[in-house]
Amino acid sequence: MYFPLRIRETVSLETPDAFAMSIMPAMPASNVERSTLILYGISCLVSSSVCEIFRNSRVRCNSSLNIHHFELFDLPKGSSSGTHNPRFFFLLFCFENYFTGIARNMKNQSSSFENILILGLGISGRAAISLALKLGSNVTAVDEKNSPELAKYKRSLSKNRRLKIIPGWKGGWLPASGLTVISPGISATSPLGKAAYASGVPVISELEFGARHCRTPIIAITGTNGKTTTTELTCHLINSLGFKAETAGNIGVPLSESVLRYKQPEYYVVEASSFQLDACSSFAPVAAAILNITSDHMNRYGTETDYVKSKFSIFRNMKSGGGKIIRSDLVEYWRKLGYGGEKPVIFSSAKSGADYYFDGKDVFVKGRKFMRFSDTNLIGTHNAENLLASLALVFSAVPGASRGRLIKGAKSFKTGPHRLELVLKKNGITCINDSKATNPDSTVVALKAVGGRKNVCLIAGGLDKKMDFSPILGEKNRIKAAFLIGECKKKLANLWKNDISCTIFNCFDEAVLAACDKAESGDVVLLAPGCASMDMFKDYKDRGKKFTDIINRRFESEK
Repeated sequence: MYFPLRIRETVSLETPDAFAMSIMPAMPASNVERSTLILYGISCLVSSSVCEIFRNSRVRCNSSLNIHHFELFDLPKGSSSGTHNPRFFFLLFCFENYFTGIARNMKNQSSSFENILILGLGISGRAAISLALKLGSNVTAVDEKNSPELAKYKRSLSKNRRLKIIPGWKGGWLPASGLTVISPGISATSPLGKAAYASGVPVISELEFGARHCRTPIIAITGTNGKTTTTELTCHLINSLGFKAETAGNIGVPLSESVLRYKQPEYYVVEASSFQLDACSSFAPVAAAILNITSDHMNRYGTETDYVKSKFSIFRNMKSGGGKIIRSDLVEYWRKLGYGGEKPVIFSSAKSGADYYFDGKDVFVKGRKFMRFSDTNLIGTHNAENLLASLALVFSAVPGASRGRLIKGAKSFKTGPHRLELVLKKNGITCINDSKATNPDSTVVALKAVGGRKNVCLIAGGLDKKMDFSPILGEKNRIKAAFLIGECKKKLANLWKNDISCTIFNCFDEAVLAACDKAESGDVVLLAPGCASMDMFKDYKDRGKKFTDIINRRFESEK
């Protein structure tokens, strides 16, 4: 049957009013058949009633339907409106899709559990609590900590009869449940993690929990370094195409929190850590990338192989075909882990035959020059690779992506704070905040990006994650002196003492000021710790902000 319709644009029908308004433009005041108007009125009435029923029930009616807005073609000559009535078929299309969305939503609800146990009461755990309560579940939340802040949070929710919070867990039993949602900070080998997995109840991550109730396509990014920049860049590129994309996951806003919003974007770009992926059983993004894998989190993973398997699990539930993106040096892992029968999308700054390639000057896509890298605001080969991965993700997930719009998007993107962030230049001294450098490889990348010959006053150290710091010695000729802080400062001093001038500090402020005093014109004061921050700071952002504040105070009086 011939349908004289053309897809014009995508709209989101979130309420019966939006449903009605979306149909009206396709039904001009003239030449409207009575039967169509009657059916139209009935559909709006039923839609309103169903929404009201769901609104007053415990089941959340949040099906923000992405359907299509049609524009009429002229009917073929000789055809009658009774035989080919585009308005009638459009109305049926809307009506069918609306109730299909509600059915899909009901299916999601039926897959939820009456009793849910949530382990960990940090950002992820609290987001999972909010989602579970919204789904109508009875929730018990357990945490090993018992801080004043946690007590305040517990009091704020004390009136909710479906929520029970148990702080200060010391071991032993866990409350009965049909599903356990575990926060990324709790490993399977910790006492709380062991108790959860020993219970026989399914254990999933907060990321998995949010994804199960997400109606929006997910693009996922993992890797040791560059995740946040690539997540933000990918989101920026999709928005530059005219779509609505938002970031979620490890980047700051948990997916479980994002999916609670009534109005959903057209794409979620999710930063996924290995800790989150470990407890995913059905997480299936439409496109995913592993940026790189270097030594990290060895205090949690017994071997590098376990860490690699965790990263590659991002592909586990994806459909066969395109959309699985890896850097060229990960192809061997791809084969070893059993993906050899399928060809991945490869990006590289080392192999010219890659699908997405950077030759040191230009970016190439499928063998064709795409743009000049120097036209962007990005610095360093590592950021060129981040751009390659972002382009691969967008072309895999967004059909018909415009090359021109993507180039404009790449040119307008700027990295966020704490990632090779220029704090100031004064008296020939450049101060750079790369607090996001939380492992040795990221410190190496920073040194290569900003260092010259013996001109870097490096501030390094922090929480010891049992990592190998010897690769930093490969850049020793760039380091003028190292100012060491945190839990592993003595370990670094012993490792580097024969190659790098090292000084140990107990106070972060003193280390930064000493680095500034050591620096001369042409030098760089670089915060690239190569370690996590939680031994001295709230997080890497807190560390970076304190560095910036100290630098600004130190140089504010100098002309």
